[in-house]
Amino acid sequence: MSRLGTGLLCALVALALNPVTATELLRKRYDAQAPAWMQNVASIEVPGIKFEHGRARHYTEYCSGTLLRDDSSSETRYVISAWHCVEYYQDLSRSIKIRFPHFQSSPSVYSARLIDSGGGITNDWALLELSNGPNKAQLPGMPLIMTDPAKPATAMGFALALDNGRQQLAFDDSCSAQSAQHWLNCTTSKGASGGPIVQTLGSSTGIVGVISQGDSRALTISYPTIELPQRLKSTFWLDLF
Repeated sequence: MSRLGTGLLCALVALALNPVTATELLRKRYDAQAPAWMQNVASIEVPGIKFEHGRARHYTEYCSGTLLRDDSSSETRYVISAWHCVEYYQDLSRSIKIRFPHFQSSPSVYSARLIDSGGGITNDWALLELSNGPNKAQLPGMPLIMTDPAKPATAMGFALALDNGRQQLAFDDSCSAQSAQHWLNCTTSKGASGGPIVQTLGSSTGIVGVISQGDSRALTISYPTIELPQRLKSTFWLDLF
């Protein structure tokens, strides 16, 4: 992301706002045959405030995120998402809302607060803490792992453009690594920001990137988990090598 020129960044943002494309419609949707770990992917609603012409405008940012596995705690209470999803989160009296649409839980909506972030688009990650977590035995969360560029990956999130996109997870499991940040043959779109890029290495499945940008066709750009601060990796990292 830090290597992107301003022109390319603007083009990616503009394309992400386009109406649903034929490529997007070909993405897979969560169903009974999908792997259980996909239940850890969350739909996120962030109350935001933007100032335009001297006036405050309230709106909701719709994004995605992933429940993190925390072996040091008896609860799963942390969700990783993207910084640009919480960029305009200023009214701390209003909670961020987290849902796990494919996990039958009580409550169905969790409240969260922002506790850490990369602080900018070049470090496009954010850490949210749930006020109370789901049952860890049923929804254990996912670890952070290092990318294996020789292996395929899956990108997923709750897309605004797709029918029932905020309730049914959409994913593309044909992603291939061009670099640690750039994924080819990998379709994502607005609403999937903050969702995970996932790989299964051996018997372990984990998060290798956080979705940051995309062209709604075949290119997805993520923030690599290997570049996250050590304070996060010391808690959520799974060393496979």
